[in-house]
Amino acid sequence: MKIHFLSRSLHDNGRVFRNNSAAHLQACASVAEVSELGIPSDIADEVDTLGGKMQSLRKIREARPELIARIKEETSSPGPHILLHTVMSPWDLRVANRLAPVWDRFDHRIVNVIESLGPEVRGTEIMSRYDLLTCFCEDLRMELERAFGLSSLHWPAHTDVLGYASVGSDRPIDLLQVGRRDLAQYERIDTYCRSATDRPFLLDFSTRPNASHPSSAAVEFERLMNTYARAQVAFCETPATIPRFKGRGPLTARWVHGWTAGCTVIATRPMGSGVDALTDWPESMLEFPENPDDEIPFILDVLSDEEGLHRRRHRNVAEALRRHDTRHRLAALFDRLNLPRPERLKSTLESIESKAEAIDMSSGQGAGG
Repeated sequence: MKIHFLSRSLHDNGRVFRNNSAAHLQACASVAEVSELGIPSDIADEVDTLGGKMQSLRKIREARPELIARIKEETSSPGPHILLHTVMSPWDLRVANRLAPVWDRFDHRIVNVIESLGPEVRGTEIMSRYDLLTCFCEDLRMELERAFGLSSLHWPAHTDVLGYASVGSDRPIDLLQVGRRDLAQYERIDTYCRSATDRPFLLDFSTRPNASHPSSAAVEFERLMNTYARAQVAFCETPATIPRFKGRGPLTARWVHGWTAGCTVIATRPMGSGVDALTDWPESMLEFPENPDDEIPFILDVLSDEEGLHRRRHRNVAEALRRHDTRHRLAALFDRLNLPRPERLKSTLESIESKAEAIDMSSGQGAGG
């Protein structure tokens, strides 16, 4: 079995949101033979103007011969060969549309939607080339399935939990803010924390700490996860207020990252389909009080509760291992495709459960604590 991981390149100066894919690739490589098929990120990143779209089409044509040759080489061994195509926008689909000469070399073709790709995209013919669609958002999955008549599988947010799990207690960062936020809420908390040195330390972290000197996606993702692992509390916001999500409120990667690193997650709960079942353990997230005047006292109470921080640190990591590691998503994919689970996958799933059990024991609470 070989997984062909087709995505925007994880080694160039692409947009930071492809960094999550580095952990997905790492997890895939731990359980099966992997072929990394990278597409230059600028083919799909800068297409907001007519000129950008024309330039992108030219770059797709230029990249096509090399990519086709690489696929022929990588699929020359006995299969099954599984294409896992990570899609963030309609322009990612245009690349696949140029692979007709080698499309049949894959035994299974999966389109893995990890961004808010709307069903209004003009891709019916392209989408019909795939055997299965996986999608991070259950509401979007149902819309895409209806729009394209394509069999689909909900793949909620996931990461290499086994590789990045952390229950360490050395956490000099009190509060960690990454990415989207309620700006008014953030400014209130930031102003409070900055006003005196004896107040909580709030770190506003970018997944690309120095935009002038970007690193590979794997290095940038490692920096992100190392920062989470040094934080007591991580803030998370529902994506439903972001225009591109069109009111959908799925669980997104930042929750999984926070749990993996042992953070207490303070959040505005996403209200999308299936989210409750993905977060149904005690204190998976602590929801902000509705009254803004109660926010600072609430945060101070959370930070002063060392027992609670310890309890959630262990429980969140154990639950992330059992629910949100990428290998669980791969197991569901192989089952859907009627493929036997590779022995390495079986072994790694056992390791994941063993690690979760050890964390349960070390917490002093047990799995039901």
